[in-house]
Amino acid sequence: MANTPRGGRWDSPLTAEAVAAAAGGPSWPSVVGAETWWCASDTVDASVRLLRCASPDLSATTADPAHDVLGGPWKVSNGAIGYGGRAYLVVPGADSGDPHVLVFTDGSDHRLYAARVAPLPSGATSAAEPVPLTAPDPDVRTTCYADPILGPDGTEVWCVREVTRTDGGAERDPAEITTRDIVAVPLDGSAADDPDAVRVVARAQHFLTCVRVSPDGARLSWIGWDHPDMPWDTSELMVAELEAGAGGPVAREPVRVLGGPDVSVPQAEWADAATLYAMADPDGWWNLHRVTVDADGSAQAACVLPMESECAHAVWRVGATSFAVTGHGVVFRHGVGDQQLVLWDPAGEGSLTELAPGWTEFAVGVSGGADAVAVVGASSTRRPTPLRVELGTGAVHPCPSSDGSDGSADEFEPWYAKPERRTAPGRDGRTVHFTYHPPTNPQYEGTSGEPSELPPLIIDVHGGPTSTTGAARSLTLSFFTSRGFAVASVDYGGSTGYGRAYRDLLRGTWGVVDVEDSVSVARFLAESGLVDTGRVAVRGGSAGGWTALAALTHSEVFRCGAVYYPIADPFTWYAGQTHDFESRYQYTLLGGGPEEADAFYRRVSPLLAVMQLRAPFVMMHGLDDTICRPDQSERFVAAARALHGEDVCRAYLRFPGEGHGFRHAASLAASLEAELALFTEVLCAQVPA
Repeated sequence: MANTPRGGRWDSPLTAEAVAAAAGGPSWPSVVGAETWWCASDTVDASVRLLRCASPDLSATTADPAHDVLGGPWKVSNGAIGYGGRAYLVVPGADSGDPHVLVFTDGSDHRLYAARVAPLPSGATSAAEPVPLTAPDPDVRTTCYADPILGPDGTEVWCVREVTRTDGGAERDPAEITTRDIVAVPLDGSAADDPDAVRVVARAQHFLTCVRVSPDGARLSWIGWDHPDMPWDTSELMVAELEAGAGGPVAREPVRVLGGPDVSVPQAEWADAATLYAMADPDGWWNLHRVTVDADGSAQAACVLPMESECAHAVWRVGATSFAVTGHGVVFRHGVGDQQLVLWDPAGEGSLTELAPGWTEFAVGVSGGADAVAVVGASSTRRPTPLRVELGTGAVHPCPSSDGSDGSADEFEPWYAKPERRTAPGRDGRTVHFTYHPPTNPQYEGTSGEPSELPPLIIDVHGGPTSTTGAARSLTLSFFTSRGFAVASVDYGGSTGYGRAYRDLLRGTWGVVDVEDSVSVARFLAESGLVDTGRVAVRGGSAGGWTALAALTHSEVFRCGAVYYPIADPFTWYAGQTHDFESRYQYTLLGGGPEEADAFYRRVSPLLAVMQLRAPFVMMHGLDDTICRPDQSERFVAAARALHGEDVCRAYLRFPGEGHGFRHAASLAASLEAELALFTEVLCAQVPA
């Protein structure tokens, strides 16, 4: 026992290459008749594939594997608002044997395509060759299409079109050169050669999502917001009557039916020709509301299921959904901490029926049909998996991978940490939420316990910052915990999932509250006797990279840090220095633009505080990042090395072809190896090998 390696030096078979290869995950699940469809990111070739499987044959001994719908070079994705949006629509055939019509956006050229796909089971598991529905872009602009739906008469696909001019220079304010409309694209392919065949159905707010047509085809709804608001602060649910236009239906003047100043509406869905269900937070929690639209266009809205529990999401992607209206009622996920997927029957006096018990995390992207819903579920023991839930029976079917496996276990099973949701006391008496991932390795169980054997701690900071950490199995964090590190993922003030009051804690305090809460969690775990107070690191990317840099420059708790594509200088992460969606985000995070809040910008800027940096770090950035440009890292690294010597930045990895968030396995693996080398060297320097 005396020769047992201390935490941080344990041997683990969970290599960086294995983690990177499995890092891609499922998204955008859909119910298509008896089939379930979803997108799957693949880090091996940085692709986004569209997969599907048939409903399981319960008498079969093995599951039918998932089928790649398109194959070849197709990348089912888009870059709407910088983070992408729902990229496909499947229109089932009129009869059971008729082919589906698939409409999708390709991430390589941004165009809309259509393909006919035979239903499963079928000998032809892949689609026919896709044909373009829209024209290629000229050199002076880039076009994205997102969140496609079927138009009222079935001859068009309606979606959000985002157009960005590219002829104005790299430093133009993106808000001035970007427009968004709700457009109709003919399914006959006529717009592939004639861009004017794409017609505008509605022009409204600067940002648009959740475009929906009422079941009778008479009304159009959408959610929108304008600068400087962010959708989790203020957004509006709009409804417009449809009338005949020159080329087809167009929207009349819209009416706001829910939302407005300091009320957020993330999603709305039609239940019938006069009724919408929507999530909104006028009472401080995203809860379910019913909106009734009268014949004269007036509307009444009421919360039908009030609870102090978050039932929706922050809108980071166009078309994101947290609930579905089905033939059995409304299915949604909710929960502070562990989540539940539930069915609410409006005729059942508000009763809730839990679906998918045992699954405790549900990703954005709940989608439903009449009798089933699809959602990506996960838990502390299961990785994210597309699920199909039959509402009539309650049966839950995990969708298989391409080899027929349901992903419930693999060769690394004993080395995965089982995360636990916890809270810590924060500054001024507030509660800080976090998820604890304990050191986990079957070869070293029970070897610690003495104070001198307490493990080193890594504070993991999520991005956003208006986002959240989960409590699902994490391969990335298990890479560290299987080597004897403890990891705490912090839901600092400003995170989602805990109501508006918690979310608003970061308004005008970015770089302060997030750092204080990260420090509070580290100290709490040390005082609880779970970690070594002298061996603490911090890691984070994007907004989490900002917090990591702020923690390294404004706190003495952290001995080293790993930083991915961060904001380092708030004075230049603004307007023309970033993308349109977040170009005014500082108004809420920092109390205004650089001119209005100059003093606070100077107080919290990691770049201006680089003189106070005492701990070494590693930095990783993609050279194609347009959200946090590479010069954010470049200038911080240069300043740190000029003031503190070359050794303060132990590695500075720059990856051609990578944007905001790495897509290639090689980039992910190299970054993890750089992190591990730093953490082992600094946190385990005086620990016997």
